[in-house]
Amino acid sequence: MNVAAKSFHDILDKYPNIELIMNTGSLVRESLEKTGTRIVQLRTRNSERIWKASVWIDASYDGDLVQFSNTSFTWGRESQNQYNESYAGVRSYEDVGNFLSKYPVNATWNNGSFIPYVSSESYGSLGSSDDHLMTFTYRLCITNRTEKQAPFFKPDNYDSTQFILLQRYIDSVIASGKYPQDRLPFTAFVDPREYTIHGCPIKDIYDLNGRTASAVTTDAINLNVGYINGTDEDRRRISQQTSDYILGFLWYLLTSPDVPEYTRNDLKRFGLCKDQWPENRHMTPQLYIREGLRLVNDHVFTQHDIVAGLCRNDTIALGSWTYEMRAVRRIANRTHAMNEGQFFHDIDHVNGSQSGPTFEIPHTIILPKRDQTTNLIVPVCHAASHVAYSATRLEPTFMLLGGAAGYFAAFAVLQQNIDVQSVDVRQVQQALTSDGVHLHYPPNHCQ
Repeated sequence: MNVAAKSFHDILDKYPNIELIMNTGSLVRESLEKTGTRIVQLRTRNSERIWKASVWIDASYDGDLVQFSNTSFTWGRESQNQYNESYAGVRSYEDVGNFLSKYPVNATWNNGSFIPYVSSESYGSLGSSDDHLMTFTYRLCITNRTEKQAPFFKPDNYDSTQFILLQRYIDSVIASGKYPQDRLPFTAFVDPREYTIHGCPIKDIYDLNGRTASAVTTDAINLNVGYINGTDEDRRRISQQTSDYILGFLWYLLTSPDVPEYTRNDLKRFGLCKDQWPENRHMTPQLYIREGLRLVNDHVFTQHDIVAGLCRNDTIALGSWTYEMRAVRRIANRTHAMNEGQFFHDIDHVNGSQSGPTFEIPHTIILPKRDQTTNLIVPVCHAASHVAYSATRLEPTFMLLGGAAGYFAAFAVLQQNIDVQSVDVRQVQQALTSDGVHLHYPPNHCQ
């Protein structure tokens, strides 16, 4: 039984009026038709089906409906000057998630060429813009219960020499003395979080993610270049390379005699969850796209807007995360490997605020420019800067924005297909509040 799929279908089964249509394939760019500022129809590749709608919601990680409809978007990093954001652009050296400065890792082969997973790209000017994205990965479901396990497996094109960077990093960590007697745990590189912390009643299953403190993790740094504007083939290649990297990373830790025995044995306690995605060798089929393209409108949400305790009159969702930006690239500082672009900071807050890390998100974040597209709503690839997106990019935030997007679409249709920008946000807020959604925190904070 595929537990993840069953959970999703159980939710949908509560709403018999929703028709779930799967395996349609990607959108066909040249098939999209607009009349003025309104999207009329498009075709999907696998089904060859023509789709027509009064209102469209692009709730994908890719944002292709935004891109193909000639709605303004961007990707990568804005410069510090664009929105006057202190965390924007190319970053200076960051200790967290980086190689140890006192135990540097050589980024080259003996002939001077760069080893795998290190880019030859130059550093660039601090604060300057570029087109790099936060690193992608796959979030594996793993377990330490033997009877629930499917074994980790070697990817078809595995080559142990591709993981020389990982080995050199292991050697540097051992040399630092942080783990005496080579007792280097598997969790030094990854962060397996038990699902029970997210409210799941099933114990002993873990969500495998890269550890932010580690320089080399399951985060596939440098492998997502070309994804946004890529063809379907390009994206399949990037997805496969990312999968191969993660499985190869684990296989190297499990099997290489150069890895400390303690580390190998620590990882051997785990395996893939055999009740998850059996049709895909128990690997999640969904590439974890931490950041794709981002909508651009006249009210881009920036670092200056993320303030705990700041009250708004057009709030449709609450965010509750810090600035958490994973590395966007790995380069060489002379001949030493260096991760660049990551930052981890608490958000600003109004003096005396009791809101904790909670900040309010306005309705404009999901709406395109009125003079471009007037029947499209974008809850995932929403209008935020690279910096702000690091705090709004979590699935719970997407769910809240998605709920608001649904109401915007419904009210637009119910009012003779008015532009989504003309929907009264107060109607949406009232509907959300009736659903039990908090628009301020604490609930009476802004009264």
